Amino acid sequence: MIGPAGGTVNGSAGSQVVVPANALAAPVSVGIAQTSTGARALPAGFVDPGLMFALTPHGTSFALPATIRVPFDSSLFPAGIAPVLYKTNAAQNGWDVVAGATVVGNAMQAQISSFSWIVIPVPLSLPTIAVQPANQSPIEPGTATFSVGATGPTLSGTLSFQWKRNGVVIPGATNNVYTTGATSVATDNGALYSVDVSNLAGTVTSGDALLTVTTAVVAPAINPQPADASVAVGASATFSVVATGTSPVFQWQRSIDGGVSFNDIPGANTTSFTLTNAQLSDSGSKFRVHVSNAAGMLDSSAATLTVSAGAPAANSVRIAAGNGFSLAVNTAGVPSSWGIDAIGQLGNGPATGNRSTAAPLGTITGVLSVSAGSGSQGVAVKTDGTVWAWGYGGSIDCSFGSISPAPFQIPGAANITAASAGGDHTLVLRSDGVVLSFGCNDSGQLGRSGMLPSAAATVVPGLPAIAAVAAGVDFSLALDRNGNVWSWGRGALGDGSAASVMRATPAQIAGLAGVTAIAAGSRHALALKSDGSVVAWGSNANGKLGNGAEVDQTRPVATLLTQRITAIAAGEDNSLALRDDGVVLSWGVNETGQLGSGFLTPGFRSAPAPVVGLAGVVAIAFGSSLGHGLALHSDGTVRAWGHNDAGQLGNGGTAFQLSPVVVTGLNLN
Repeated sequence: MIGPAGGTVNGSAGSQVVVPANALAAPVSVGIAQTSTGARALPAGFVDPGLMFALTPHGTSFALPATIRVPFDSSLFPAGIAPVLYKTNAAQNGWDVVAGATVVGNAMQAQISSFSWIVIPVPLSLPTIAVQPANQSPIEPGTATFSVGATGPTLSGTLSFQWKRNGVVIPGATNNVYTTGATSVATDNGALYSVDVSNLAGTVTSGDALLTVTTAVVAPAINPQPADASVAVGASATFSVVATGTSPVFQWQRSIDGGVSFNDIPGANTTSFTLTNAQLSDSGSKFRVHVSNAAGMLDSSAATLTVSAGAPAANSVRIAAGNGFSLAVNTAGVPSSWGIDAIGQLGNGPATGNRSTAAPLGTITGVLSVSAGSGSQGVAVKTDGTVWAWGYGGSIDCSFGSISPAPFQIPGAANITAASAGGDHTLVLRSDGVVLSFGCNDSGQLGRSGMLPSAAATVVPGLPAIAAVAAGVDFSLALDRNGNVWSWGRGALGDGSAASVMRATPAQIAGLAGVTAIAAGSRHALALKSDGSVVAWGSNANGKLGNGAEVDQTRPVATLLTQRITAIAAGEDNSLALRDDGVVLSWGVNETGQLGSGFLTPGFRSAPAPVVGLAGVVAIAFGSSLGHGLALHSDGTVRAWGHNDAGQLGNGGTAFQLSPVVVTGLNLN
């Protein structure tokens, strides 16, 4: 009997209840029984420990907490599993954890406020983390939210959470979701967040989640914009911008139709772009830069390039080899000629006989470039954009039998930047990329239907903006500013048609792209690609296609030159290529030493090989008929080899040369 004074009651197996004074208002007969009679069934997941105690009488309440001691069998608890004290709930239909229970020896001790059933179940289950916290990447000063997905048996107790940063407890972060405050790259980038998930069985720690903080991406802005540029022919023009924003990416672009549309310039990916060796054909082109980053993109305003004629720069010097004669122009714009002069090819007025050394060509000056045709005509483009011609009239304006021994201006040609003389026609390129032609048109080589000749330079219709032209014997080529090649005429169209097929209108050669230079011979053509390789098509007599065979090709095929080539030239039955180390390669026929190999054997070569004794070469040319080659050295001197019956090698003699000789008294620097 326990009264208001309190007392202690001992039960079986070491059970005990200690009632403090004033906990009961009247005496109560308190007892402790080891029994499960009347108790609710254990919930799923419990294991009967074999020890279950009841306080009697049931439902008695204490005004002050009484201390109960409940023994348990420690052998029922595997290592790492702690006992937990449970009691029946107030409704007597379930079980509650007794809060604050502690282990004292082989018993659990707790304070209770009423008589009730008491039980110790085993074992408990640790929480399971099903979804680990994920890495987060906010942009400062944004926040980051980490969460965890965890489960645990209900009877193992309610889950609790404690978040940590770099292993240190974050006060108040006790939910399954934690959101940081404003982040900073300086203080938060690289921090690791984890969470401890606990229940009555213990604690499980999640993996670490990485916090990566980045600075805000600022959209690009351009100031100043690229400025217009004005340069002389042969000079370089640089366009530049200043751009702000986070890690801007640059792509320079060039107009393709006067500024309405633009194409990317390969490799132009910095704040500036430099166009080298500007030509009149570049005048009027517009340049802009596209700037982008993760926050946006924009185009700069377009800057216009103006190219003035001026005096030709050193890198605009040209050499040309025709049918038994040679031409050159120096940096002062003064042209020279040598070789045969039967029908005015030397341009010095009435024919005075062949000349085996170079001398100024008439009185013409201010010349930008020269071209020598296989039909015994010469053509010059002056720095003022005009075009002048001399030699056999049947190859200039299709006036058969006429001779023009002194240069005369071609009507209709203005703002011209380049010219190419073929068999009996000439192509010229205007500064805006338009191609004009004059001469005979019996094979459609002028690019106009009707087969009528033209003494005046007339536009070739149906072409895009063109960067270079090349005239063959009866056919024509044009290279557009996007690296595509166009053909018309008869002989080497590259479109799969036979040499006898004529087409009087330009058409793009399919499957040929990325071209930077073109050359047209008698019945074959060459194209240099941006990767330094060369392709060829047309007649392959004497192996002049350079692919190691002698089979004609109606479409472009790869040559044995796959890299490092910077310039190409085509003659009647020969071809030349200039390598990036200044070495000249030749292939084709070798009847008069055209290969420059030092020998007349073999009689032809279908694989390119070096011309002996040449290095430091910057420009090449090859003539028609039996053929001779020219090479301009970086020091301004010119070398020549091959056929020399009219003194076209310029060495003072008329014997053909198996290896290069110096053109006497000529320096183009």
